[in-house]
Amino acid sequence: MNLIKALKNPQVYFLIAKNKTTNFFRRAFYKGNQVICEICNWNGKKFFDGKCPNCNSLPRTRLIPFSIRYFSLKNINPKILHIAPNKNEYHFIKNNITELSSYDRLNIRPVKHINIIQDLTATNLESNIYDLAIAWHVLEHIPEDIKAITEVYRLLKTNGKFLISVPIHPKGNLETYEDQSIEYKDFEKTHGHYDHCRSCGLDYYKRFETIGFKTQTLCIKNSGLNKINLFGLSGDHVVWCFTK
Repeated sequence: MNLIKALKNPQVYFLIAKNKTTNFFRRAFYKGNQVICEICNWNGKKFFDGKCPNCNSLPRTRLIPFSIRYFSLKNINPKILHIAPNKNEYHFIKNNITELSSYDRLNIRPVKHINIIQDLTATNLESNIYDLAIAWHVLEHIPEDIKAITEVYRLLKTNGKFLISVPIHPKGNLETYEDQSIEYKDFEKTHGHYDHCRSCGLDYYKRFETIGFKTQTLCIKNSGLNKINLFGLSGDHVVWCFTK
């Protein structure tokens, strides 16, 4: 909700002001070295309901820098395609990937920080042009995800990487479930979110391998409790790094 709409709604305006004030005091009084937000480099004693009090990043967003380091993707002088990034994701990649040669952000809808407005299932971009593609909690929103994955495969150079994470629902779910006959109004009941068109399982990587990708897997629960707590991650998350 933008500021103009908020000003027209006193209750919303009050909540925004309250949250900003709360975060201000949390940043001031909870400084420390027990946790670090790698999105904004805030150091503190703890996160609050999983959120960073400085940038409001969530565990899934803070997982991006952790994953980039884990898969050694930071120093590859990449031409990057970032699919539907939120602002925190965008600012982190823009400011922290060394020797960034080109950084495109694609979304089907116009957003201020997006520079390519296209449907990922059928772009008009050239083939074999990107070194790295990133899709972070995006593919579970795309009904024709196989088309989207195939399109990314086309856009990547040989040996290019596709870094992705999707929510596993329910937690620990082994098999991906979807049914195209399920109505939109029933998505939340079935898939855990009003706009998720499938329940991704730990077998979701197989869709990528069918297209030709090779798979590397990062299960956060195996990273150790110290790292999970330090970076404010969720042990339920899984990341795949696919190679063309």
